Amino acid sequence: PTPAYLAREVRNEPNMITGVGLGLLIFFSTGSVPDNLTIYNPYQFINDYIAMVLGMLVCAAAGAIILPPNSRWLWSRLEQDLREQVVYAISGKLRGLGSSLESRTRDLMHQAYGLAAGQPKVQRQLLRWMFVVLEVGHAIIELRKEQAILPVHPAYAESQPWRQAIRVMGRALVRLFIAPSNSNLERALIAVDHAIGRVQATDEPFARNFDTSALVRVQSYLHFIRTSLLDPQSPLAAYARPQGTEHAS
Repeated sequence: PTPAYLAREVRNEPNMITGVGLGLLIFFSTGSVPDNLTIYNPYQFINDYIAMVLGMLVCAAAGAIILPPNSRWLWSRLEQDLREQVVYAISGKLRGLGSSLESRTRDLMHQAYGLAAGQPKVQRQLLRWMFVVLEVGHAIIELRKEQAILPVHPAYAESQPWRQAIRVMGRALVRLFIAPSNSNLERALIAVDHAIGRVQATDEPFARNFDTSALVRVQSYLHFIRTSLLDPQSPLAAYARPQGTEHAS
């Protein structure tokens, strides 16, 4: 354990001796064996041991004062990492991406939630970010999977307007979740609406139902992304434009 860990143990445990005692037990071999092999020299032993304990306490105090584990910058950084999981869903390798996204997002959420202990507003905000990240992230992954298994047909070619529109939407979502703002949310919504329109305007050789039409499934994932971005309970709602103007569905 590091000095910061020991300091955290001292603060968190009801019995403040617990963390110190654990540290002393771990460092006992260092303090007793290498410097006191076969020579009985209690003065040097006590001197070295006291110096080691004092050094541990100084490091723990410095870590607690300069870089406290529950400081705002730390959980803010974890919140940023949490939002960037959408970028991971867009650019990560497709194999096992769904479970990896779920695991990484929940792990970051657990860390940030613990660091924001005692601040219920911050914890609620973190939970809201986690939900929107998972919703949008999984929809993007399903969208990528659908495109990966498209049949060979001109309607599904890489050069098709609907596929280009989806790539533009991906870049807009990356900007939005890296740096949430009114303008980035507006661009993302416009990009999603444009992609939906391009998909609707594309003809394909299969019946237009969910089971047989790849474009219907693609459109459903796009609508899911759009709904997540417009969710009034989402943290992105703070960046939404005033009510009275709506995006075309």
